[in-house]
Formats: sequence, C-alpha cells, structure tokens
Amino acid sequence: MKHRQTVTAILLLFLPSVFSFAQDTSQQSVQSAHPFVDRREALMRSLGEGIAVLYSQGSRTETGYRADANFWYLTGVDEPGAMLVLAPQQAIRQILLLPPRDLDRERYTGRRPPLSESLRRTLGFDEVLRTTALDATILRCVKHATELHLISNLAGPSAPVPPDLELYRDITARVPEVTIKNSSHLLETMRAVKSAEEVAAIERAIQVTCQGITELLAEVRPGVTEYQLDGVLENSFKQQGAQHMAFGPIVGAGEEATVLHYQTRYRTLEAGQLLLLDVGAEWDHYAADISRTIPVDGRFTPEQAVVYDLVLRAQNAAIKHIRPGVTLKEIDDIARDIICEAGYEFAHHISHLVGLDVHDQDVLDLGLVLKPGMVITVEPGVYLPDQKLGVRIEDDVLVTETGCRVLSDQIPRERKDVETWMARAKR
Repeated sequence: MKHRQTVTAILLLFLPSVFSFAQDTSQQSVQSAHPFVDRREALMRSLGEGIAVLYSQGSRTETGYRADANFWYLTGVDEPGAMLVLAPQQAIRQILLLPPRDLDRERYTGRRPPLSESLRRTLGFDEVLRTTALDATILRCVKHATELHLISNLAGPSAPVPPDLELYRDITARVPEVTIKNSSHLLETMRAVKSAEEVAAIERAIQVTCQGITELLAEVRPGVTEYQLDGVLENSFKQQGAQHMAFGPIVGAGEEATVLHYQTRYRTLEAGQLLLLDVGAEWDHYAADISRTIPVDGRFTPEQAVVYDLVLRAQNAAIKHIRPGVTLKEIDDIARDIICEAGYEFAHHISHLVGLDVHDQDVLDLGLVLKPGMVITVEPGVYLPDQKLGVRIEDDVLVTETGCRVLSDQIPRERKDVETWMARAKR
C-alpha cells in the first residue's frame, strides 16, 4: 500500500490545484510508476500484435479532474484529454499523450508540468508526448501493425460512439488493410482480479465507511432529515481523508427504503421506521459498497425482525457458498430461493464486482466464474412498499484460494448487534 500512496502523490502533479507544489520530479524513482507499468505490460502480452489507443474519459469533481477507471488503471494519470497508445510489438511500446499547455489558462487553473525526461521516467512510459503528435504516432505504429484493439468499455447501440472507436474508424478509412478487434474483455478480466494492494485500498475504504455510518447512527432519531444524515456521512468520509464518496449514497427511511436506487434524501425520519443505508467511501480510487438497515427508534419491531432475519439468513447462505469456480448465478439462486420460499420477492440480483468502479463491469454477467482475488458484493433485500418497510444487507467479499473472506465483517450485521451498535454510537 505504501508505494501506491507514493504513486498517487506523484501523479497529483496532474491535478491543477497542486501544480505549484512539485514541478521537479527528478528525484522520483522509475519504480514509483508501478503497478501501472506492470499492468500495461500484462495487457500488451494479451494483445499480442497490433496497437491500442485509450482516451481519458473522466469527469470534473469538486477536487479536480478524475480519469475513468480504465485509464487510471493503466496509467495512474488524472488529466483531461490525455491518451494512451500501446504498441506491443514495436520498439516504442508505451506512449502517453498529454494535451498542450496553455500558460494563460494555467494562471487561473494551476500550473501543469512540462514534458521532461524526469516526467517520462517517473510515469514509466517509453515516450510522453503532446496530443498534437497523435497523427504522427498512429502513422508510425500502423506501418508495422494492421490490427486496432478496442480495450475500452463497450457502448450500447443508442449511446454515443466512444472516441477510441471513432478514431479507429477514421484510421481504417485512410489506411488500407487495417482492422478493428474487440479486446475489451482483456481489460475487464485483468481488473476483475485484484492485487493485494488493491484489496488493501478497498479495505481502507470499508473502514472509512464503517466509521462514517457509526457517526451517522449517533444522529438517527425521529425528526432528523435524510439529507442531514447524508451530510454527516460525507463529512465523516472527508475528515478521515477520503476525497470522494464511491457513489451517490442511498439514505432512505420508511417507504423510501423500498426504492432500490432512492436518491432524493429529503424525507424526515419518523418513529417506527427502518432506515436503509447503501453507502460507500472511496479510497485511492477504490470503492466500498455497504448496505445496512437501521431501526430509527433503536430497536426492530417484531414484524421488522422477521424480514431482517430472513434477509440475513439469505446473505449468510450465499456467502457460505462463495469459492473459486462458483458462478454469480449460483450465489444468486441460493439467496433467491430462501427469500422466495418465505413468500417474498427478491427484486434485484445479489452481487456485482466492486473495485475502481462500484460496479466494476458495466454489464452484470451472472455467468461470471469466481476466481481468487475477485471482490464481489453480497446484497439480498426484501422490499414491501405497502408496509413501508425495506431491508437490504450488503457486504464486500474477497474470493480466496479456498473460499472467501468478508472484508466488511467489522460492520455489525446480526440484528442484536445492530441495535447495540446504534446504542453505543449515541453515547
């Protein structure tokens, strides 16, 4: 974990707010670019011949620009407009292209580092160029390679054409005998299996999330609003050093707890309600995804207890079955059978991968075969709008060589433990 934090500190050079802190990277070792170099090398071994181009397709946040997960996974660079070119069989194999500098704009947004040998070595690339060199770079590469690998996430037919695919279409229209190959599954497969370092980042995100929920519980009472609790949670995450929430949190009480992706958060909590929390902090780009269901009064009613214990039983049964070789559908079926046999509906799937994205693959694949190193959620739920009662319990689980480990086991799940946790939080 230590050297990942070092990498993050170095790569903050690309955030405008900190340009003034460190322009000289000459003292940084090229080793600091790992594990990004290793990931690029592993991907290129899978690609074989041809070339691949990846655009940074991130977004602006209150703390600066954040690259999308695929670009960050391979580069560790947060800079808008950046591009990655991989050419496995050529002399210059790993190329990072950065947008040209605008000195006038940098007076307002912060200085960006100039291109230099020290920057190239720090980031671990064969070349670091400006994006104005894209045409020359592509022409140099396609002289010796006729296959263009699409490694970004696939887009649906009604979605905008991704920029890498649009670039590839332009190339094929101008260069004879060049073809496009879908290789997106290669990067998906790599990201699905986490290194020890990645697991440690997820565990830290879970620890921050646990503390945030504990601080939130201290404020749970009739009369408080969902958005006030949301504010407590966000403040706790930031005070602990997490710059971002992993996703828009679900903080819903009563009937709102039955809305699967409830986002409004304007209701006032009432006595006798259950409060459903689906929340997660982000640590060093890695997400936690935790759900807990809390009685507003501090104790579950007998009716609430029946549903809660059923959901917990379904979750425990599913977790017990997790091991390498099992599919997500098998886990889903186990929990679904328990809930349906009790006379309730299970309205969503039980699991998804979690990592750099809270849903680490865009499309859920229930046929996914579990492998050691994968981190998945286990999140059964029962939702009864007519009774204004919703229960979901969600944990993040690491698949090990022989079974699994619940990464979030420090967060109470048993009904009595939840009541005790809430009581202690209020002291």
